[in-house]
Amino acid sequence: MELTHLLPQKTLFIVFGVIIFYFLFVTCMGVYFSRFSSNINDFFFSGQRFSWWLPAFSMVATGIGSYSYLKYSQQGFNTGMSSTMVYMNEWFVLPIFVFAWLPVLYYNRIKSVPEYFERRFNRTARYVAVVLILAYIFYYIGYNLYTIGLALDGLFGFRPIYTVPLVTFILGFYVTCGGQTAVILTDLFQGFMLYVAGFLIVGFGLYALGGLGEFWSYLPLSHRLPFTSLNANPSFNSVGVFWGDALVGSAAFLFMNQGVLMRFLSVRSVKQARITALFNVLICLPLSAITVGVAGWIAKSMITKQNSVDSSLLNYETLTVTDTYHVFINVAFEVLKQHELLLGLVIAALLAALMSTVDTLINASAAIGVYDIYKPLVNPNKDEKHYLRVARFASALVIGISLLLVIWFFQQKGTLMAIHYKGIMTIIPPVVTTVFIALFWRRFDAFSAVLAMIIGGATTILTGIFPEPVMYLRSFFMGAELGDPIYFRAVFGAILTTVIGVTVCLCRSSSKKASKEVEGLTADTLDKAMIFFKGGTPNLEPSQKVKNLKLSLDSELNRGEICLSQEVCDLLKAKLGDNIYVSDNRWWLGGIRSGHFKLKGIHNQNEEILLLSEESVQRAYMILNKKVFVEKII
Repeated sequence: MELTHLLPQKTLFIVFGVIIFYFLFVTCMGVYFSRFSSNINDFFFSGQRFSWWLPAFSMVATGIGSYSYLKYSQQGFNTGMSSTMVYMNEWFVLPIFVFAWLPVLYYNRIKSVPEYFERRFNRTARYVAVVLILAYIFYYIGYNLYTIGLALDGLFGFRPIYTVPLVTFILGFYVTCGGQTAVILTDLFQGFMLYVAGFLIVGFGLYALGGLGEFWSYLPLSHRLPFTSLNANPSFNSVGVFWGDALVGSAAFLFMNQGVLMRFLSVRSVKQARITALFNVLICLPLSAITVGVAGWIAKSMITKQNSVDSSLLNYETLTVTDTYHVFINVAFEVLKQHELLLGLVIAALLAALMSTVDTLINASAAIGVYDIYKPLVNPNKDEKHYLRVARFASALVIGISLLLVIWFFQQKGTLMAIHYKGIMTIIPPVVTTVFIALFWRRFDAFSAVLAMIIGGATTILTGIFPEPVMYLRSFFMGAELGDPIYFRAVFGAILTTVIGVTVCLCRSSSKKASKEVEGLTADTLDKAMIFFKGGTPNLEPSQKVKNLKLSLDSELNRGEICLSQEVCDLLKAKLGDNIYVSDNRWWLGGIRSGHFKLKGIHNQNEEILLLSEESVQRAYMILNKKVFVEKII
C-alpha cells in the first residue's frame, strides 16, 4: 500500500512537508551541538559530563531502530503480547552490568571493549574482539538501513537504491560534525517523538476499535498472553527467544554494543550511570515495547472485529494487511489518514528511528576505528585536533561501508526477526562469554581467551552451513526437533566458548598465578580500579551537592584544577586531590556546560567563590556570569 496512490494531493503535500521539516530540524540540532566537541573525548564521550537523565531518555531512540516498528509490529500481529519479550529481558544481566562491568570500564577510563581485552589479556585478544565487535555493529547498521528502505518503499514506492543513501547521508552529516553530544541531544528529542508517534497509534487505534474494551475483547486469546508458542513450530517462540535473546542477546546489548556503552560512559559518575541503566530497564524499555508492538496488536484486533461483525470501524474503512512487514504503516495510515499533520509526524518518527539508532552505531564504530586501530597502530602520538579529524573521517567511512551491506540484506528471506537473528546470534557469543569469564575469574589468561574466541566464533559461524549441533541443543531445550534453530545458535556459541576457555585455562599450569596486572579489571578488584581512576586513595565519605557558586578566574591554576572555600569543602567532605564535578546550575542543561576537576587548594575569599583557570572555563563550556554547583565524585 503506497500513500502516493491513496492520499489526496493536498494531504500528501502536508505529509511530505512535515517529514522534510522534521529532518531539517533534527539535522540542524545535530550540527548546532557540534560546538560542544572540541577534542576526541568530547566527540566520543561528551567529556563524561552529562546528568543521568539525558543519556537515559536519549537511550529510547537507541533502543528503537527503524527495524523496531516494522519487526515488532509484525511480530505483535503474528503472536500478540509476546512481542514484548525482547524488550523485557535485560533484567537477567542488569546486576552484573551495574555492579561489575560498568564500574570496571568507567574507573579504568577504558574507551572500548577491545581496549579492555588488551589490558585484561593482550593485543591479540584486542584485535580478535575488534573484528567481532565491528561485525556486530556493521550488521546492525546494515539491518537498520535495510528496514528504512522497506519502510520508504511501502510508504511511497520509492526505490531503496535512491532513498537509503539519501537518508543515510543526512544522519551521517550531523554525526560526523557533532559526535556523541550531537547524537545524544538529537536522540533525546527523537526519543520523545518516537513515544509520541507510538502512543498516537494507541489512542487513535483504540478510538477506531471503539475503546479499550473492544480492543481487548476482539484480540485473540493467544495474543493476550505474555508468553506464547512455548514449544511449537512458528518462526517465533518463547523458549527460543529466552535462550537466544534473554541470556545472550541482552548481554550483548549491554556488554559489547559500543554505542550503548558510550552512552553510559558519557555520564558524570558511576552512580549516575547506574541510575541511567535502572531507568532504561525499568521505565524506558517497557514503554518502548508497547510503542513498537502495539500497532500489531491493534491490527489483529481490528481484523478480528471486521471478520466478526458486518460493520465498519467507527467510520474507518476496512483494514487489510497483505504484507506483514508493513503492519505499522497500514495501521498508521488507516487510523490517521484523516489527520494529515499527525500522519506526517508519525511517518517522520518512523524514518527518524533510523537516524536515532544508526547515528549511535556510526559514532561507536568510529570510536573503535580511532581508539583501537588508528591511534595504537598508525599514529599513537598525535594531538587531539588530529584525532578529532580522523574521528570525523572514520564516521564518513563507516557510512560508506554500511551502505554496501544493504545489498546483502535485500537478498535475504524470512521474517524481519529471523533476518535480524541470523547474523546477530552468530556474532555475539564469543565476545560476551569471554567478557563474563574475564570479569569473574582472575586466572583466565590470554591464550585461553583468544583460543576460545577464535574456535567458538568460527564454529558458531559454521553452524549456518552445518546446523546439526545447534539442532541437538534445540531438541534438548525444547523437547522436540521443531522450530528455527537461529534462536539457539547464540547459546550454542556461548556454551562452546565457555567450555573451550575454561578447559584450556585449567590445563595450563602457567595460568595458576593470579597476576597483579589484572587488578582493577575484575569484579573483585574494583577498589584498585577506583585508586587508578582518582590517582590516589578514594574519598568515599558521603557528601552533599553545593549550589549557587560563582566562577572566578585564577591565572595561577592549571587546566583541570579548582580552588574552593573551606566552608564548601566541609559540605562536600572533600580533601585536596579529590575529583570534583562542576556544572552550570541550570539542571535542564543536563551537564552540557560542565567538567571534572581536581581540588588543588582552599582559598580565603568569599565562600561562594570557585576559582579556576580561563582555559578550564572554555574546555568545560561554562559561562563566567552563570552560577554553578559542585559535587564530589571520588
